[in-house]
Amino acid sequence: MSQNIIDEVRSYFSDGVVQQTSTALGEDSSRIRSALMGLAPLVLGGVLRRAEQPGGSAEVFDMAQQAHSSGLLDQVGNLLTGDGGGWASRGTEFLRSSLGAQYQPATETIATGSGANSGIVSRLAGVAVPVVLGLLGRHAAQNNLDASGLSSWLTSQRASILGALPFGLGSLLGGVGGAASVAGAVRDTGYAARSVATETAPAAVRASRPWWPWLLLLLLGAGLLYYLFGRNRAEEPTTATTTTTVDTTTTAAAPVPAAPTGRYDEATGNYIYDTGANTDVKLPDGTVLQVGSNSTEARLFNFLNDASQTVSDDKTQGWMSLDRVYFDTGKATLTAASQQQLQNIAAILKAFPNAAIKLGGYTDNQGRADANLTLSADRANAARKAVMTNGIDAGRVAAEGYGQEHPLASNDTPEGRAQNRRVDVRVTKK
Repeated sequence: MSQNIIDEVRSYFSDGVVQQTSTALGEDSSRIRSALMGLAPLVLGGVLRRAEQPGGSAEVFDMAQQAHSSGLLDQVGNLLTGDGGGWASRGTEFLRSSLGAQYQPATETIATGSGANSGIVSRLAGVAVPVVLGLLGRHAAQNNLDASGLSSWLTSQRASILGALPFGLGSLLGGVGGAASVAGAVRDTGYAARSVATETAPAAVRASRPWWPWLLLLLLGAGLLYYLFGRNRAEEPTTATTTTTVDTTTTAAAPVPAAPTGRYDEATGNYIYDTGANTDVKLPDGTVLQVGSNSTEARLFNFLNDASQTVSDDKTQGWMSLDRVYFDTGKATLTAASQQQLQNIAAILKAFPNAAIKLGGYTDNQGRADANLTLSADRANAARKAVMTNGIDAGRVAAEGYGQEHPLASNDTPEGRAQNRRVDVRVTKK
């Protein structure tokens, strides 16, 4: 791979690939090109961010190897068709989980800059992500790099990646992106790639120039207020560990076990759930799990085993909290006692080979919102890694952090905050 990783990725978005993708999506080819050029550094930034999370370097390495060995770099134009081998959907989901809450504003910014709608940009991620992973896999193979070596090399490209991000997006990944004006950002970051340097900035970007200085002033003002009044708050109660459970039932008409009740344990800061009397859950592959009748495993199994229950199109529905997963206080380190439930989740997924899940991390509202968002993502990914370690393919387990969003209980009491510190699971495919 060349030293300029951005150019290397963009070189794969040739005229032929752009035209083929344009036809597949029914979108103007110039908008497709602009969006792909903006996505190149965003995807690299997302991969870099994932690689720096707990267990992320191994995950990136594994997916990069898969992408490279699949030969997709020789058929980039087919990624959005039936010949794409499923990489398009995997690519979009990978970027979504890597960026977390920043995914939507990032793709909307690229949509505005390219003139394409945000739905098109999300689908184009299914082209950009596999290309990036394929190139990383090839680089690792050519240079005999392991997961750690590839992660270190990727980290060495941080300045180049962040410097190429479209205006305003660098801050999403912990760096400074963009120039002093939107026009400068477009020129520097690739809505017009070096190979099409004569292309002018899109009209939607030019029209937005007067708006950005006011936004920057607003953000600076908000930062000053935070510095003066919010920076000394504790990140999480020092006595607390993590997670919870409350019933987020999947389908109203389905016979799903009731959500367990529980109690707050002041000594550990955890919410301890009553998962019901022990019962045997017999999986289709013959595996028998002994779990509580109201446990997450029992509810997950019942949902997957009942053909009348379907995955809701509403992605806010169907979440179930993991009732025996906890972390060291203020960290993304799983306690030893948490491993059993995650092993059981993996066993259930093995018995239902078509199923896929998503893990969502949450915190209480103590501390800085941005730090809580990062912590929640780290914890969701730690749980994801534990499931994968037990034999589940990375493409079947997604993870995302939601920070202090969607509390299950009031944050005004220790008990409520304990319930809000949790990891949830949702079936995304049966």
